[in-house]
Amino acid sequence: QAPTHPPKPHDIAGYQEPLAPQPTLPKVAADKTTPPIVIKGNMLYDSKTGTRFFAKGVAYNPRNMRFNKGQMHHGNCTPGEPELAALAYAADPAADKYESLWGEALEAMAAMGANTVRLYNIDPEISHKKFMDKASSLGIYVIIPLTRHDWGFLPAGSPAPLCYTEEIEGYGNVGTNVLVSAKLIVKQFSQYDNVLMYTVANEMTVADKNGYAAFPCVKALTRDVHRYQKECSQSMRRVPLIYSDMDMGPPYRELVGRYLTCEVESPDDAVDAYGLNVYSWCDSSYPDETGKNNFEYSPYGPIRKEFSKFSKPLLFTEFGCNLGTFETFCPYKGGRTWTDVSTFFAEFKEIMSGAVAFEFSMEDNQYGLALTPGFTSDKANDGKIYYLDNFFALKSEFQNNTVSAEWDGAKTTSCDWKPSDAHKLEYDHEDQKCPSYNEVAKLFKDKSLAVAPNWDTLPPKPNGTDTDALATCAEYKVAPDIYKEGCCHMKCSEV
Repeated sequence: QAPTHPPKPHDIAGYQEPLAPQPTLPKVAADKTTPPIVIKGNMLYDSKTGTRFFAKGVAYNPRNMRFNKGQMHHGNCTPGEPELAALAYAADPAADKYESLWGEALEAMAAMGANTVRLYNIDPEISHKKFMDKASSLGIYVIIPLTRHDWGFLPAGSPAPLCYTEEIEGYGNVGTNVLVSAKLIVKQFSQYDNVLMYTVANEMTVADKNGYAAFPCVKALTRDVHRYQKECSQSMRRVPLIYSDMDMGPPYRELVGRYLTCEVESPDDAVDAYGLNVYSWCDSSYPDETGKNNFEYSPYGPIRKEFSKFSKPLLFTEFGCNLGTFETFCPYKGGRTWTDVSTFFAEFKEIMSGAVAFEFSMEDNQYGLALTPGFTSDKANDGKIYYLDNFFALKSEFQNNTVSAEWDGAKTTSCDWKPSDAHKLEYDHEDQKCPSYNEVAKLFKDKSLAVAPNWDTLPPKPNGTDTDALATCAEYKVAPDIYKEGCCHMKCSEV
């Protein structure tokens, strides 16, 4: 007979370990304003004050989960009874009808010092006015996705040009559907000054290596959205576009960033900013041979080196390792201490313009900052959000770190002004030159792709994307100074 072992301390079946009391969050006055954020060189700026902007962000994609030991494997918790039904992955949690869910979440983000929230799935046929207005009143900007999970997506498994041209039975033309969806999202959200950026696509290579051959489709969608913004520039603000990539590490991390930010056929196909989803900082310190903590020994050291001369704003569009030192199980005592946040404002101060902590709500991947109501059966989580230790740790880091004021003073309507006019930069940040054919060929060979290198040609604009609701531009008002600033990034004379 096999010996029996007592359960591990975090694996007692059917036991709800009490949730420890947490501090009460301060009330944040809903009296903020959110002037549009604009790009100057490789930095972001408040268009009204000319001060530098750094996105202290939180990812938001709640599913109203309950603790599930079958999925989460460990933990001393039992499931509660969420008041709201579970949301499908493709659902839109920022819709007006979910105000009871996101209202407190936005207030909590503001209380922790966040000024940005990143969303992942938007239904352009329903209203988000309540969410956007609430976020704005709390001083929170929003990163809006242009691709969706179930309809309006770029198929990463299809090399270009197919990822923008193929017909899928029962779905239709992928290029037509994704561009129509993206344009409808742009048309709805361009009215809000607190839209920080649009995510044109996310992690194309995470599930299929053919995603490397689908990057021309990302650039084609970028081109077509930029041209839609130009066509409607009199009544729609030109919100910057960002691509959010998985942190694939060297040697191709910088190469992909360089490709997506360079001009293949025209300036329109280059994204305005670049994002990395980074989960490599899994220890509280990185000592060198002497035992002293040394940034160069951290996984962020190579990122700084690779992107030190990058010409576009760089953001960590997701970050927050939950392994190693930071691994924890329900009820999630301790966990992430966010010691990397200070590096964004020190070692990365000239290079980075934002970082988005993943994620607000606890889901099956266990990255949450908070337990949504009914996640556990504990009374402290019954009908209300319970904020975890790593929420308060991030709150401390966000509130104790501020972006350098050395490059403040932007002349936001001047197309010639650059950050070095305010203060000397350590690095030159020249426009990206596209990767050479040999560089791309080596990547394709190393990734064992079955297709020839295809990054030098982009698919054409799909048909059927200028009808019905998209036959006319939105009828919003663009402030003269914001229109003028937008003309720094597009040829308004062509409108």
